[in-house]
Order: sequence, then structure tokens, then C-alpha cells
Amino acid sequence: MTTHFERQLQRLRSDLLRLGTRVESACQLAYGVLIERDFRSMEQLIQREQEIDRSAQELNREAIALLASQAPVAETLRFLVMLSHLCRDLERIGDYALEIGRAAQTLLRYPPPPYFEDIRIMFQRSQLLLSEALSAIANLDPEIGIALANCDDAVDADYQRLYGRLCAPLNPQESV
Repeated sequence: MTTHFERQLQRLRSDLLRLGTRVESACQLAYGVLIERDFRSMEQLIQREQEIDRSAQELNREAIALLASQAPVAETLRFLVMLSHLCRDLERIGDYALEIGRAAQTLLRYPPPPYFEDIRIMFQRSQLLLSEALSAIANLDPEIGIALANCDDAVDADYQRLYGRLCAPLNPQESV
């Protein structure tokens, strides 16, 4: 028989996964605006980011309330602390998705830059990383979480490569 506290923890986990799904959706909308030049997605992206903010704040409040009222220990304490950190991180990813969409509205008045394919690849790897992280949470699978370090390293390498290209002096063949 499950206790009320266990049901609350399960609901928090389910709510965290719903938040992650909203964040994945926001990333897909940002991808649509930036890569596919689908400006119609921008309104949905703004709405989704607002939903993410509200959900993350509510979920974090609930986790803190459980911490304060139940004084959990060991695995449950680690879960609630992890949940609080993930809420912050997921909310931040939602913010980034919105900023990408806003930047895309400005950038897309110009022809695609020569490094556009690098951006697309990095975006896709980042989306895969987020999806796999949510899968690790859904399945409570630490091996998936550990394996994500390699994928994260690939995204970091993409970022460094792209950053280097953006900061390098333009040669006449690469100017936009």
C-alpha cells in the first residue's frame, strides 16, 4: 500500500516529466523558427515558455513544501533536491529556446550563414540530449544518465567549434 507521501513523490516525478515534455516542445518550436524559418511557431513558443515558467515555479514550490513538511532522508531527499535543480535547468532551457526564436526573427532577414549546418547539427544533438535525460528520469535509469556525458561532450565540442568560427576573423569567402 502506498502512502500519501509516496503518491506525492510520484506526482512530482510525473509533473517533472510533463515539464520536460513542454521544454522539448519549446526546443522543437525554436528549431522550427531558426532552422525551418517557420515564423508562425513564434507565438506558440512564447506561450510554451510562459507555461514552462509557471510549471517550473509550481513544481519547485511543491518540492520545497515536501522537504519542509516531511524532512525526507537518503534517496527521497536526493530526489527532491535533484527535482529542484532540474526545474531550474528546464526553465532555463525554455528561456534559451525563446531567445533563439527571438534572435532567429532578426537573423532570418539575411541569407543563411556558412556555418548554418553546424548550428542545425548542434541543435539536433542538444534535443537528443534533452530527450535522453528525460528518458533516464522516466525510467529511473542511472546508466542512461552516465552515458549522457558522451553526448554532452559532443554538444560542447559543437559549441566550441561554432564559437571559434564566429569569433574568427571573416575571410572574404565566408562573409555574409
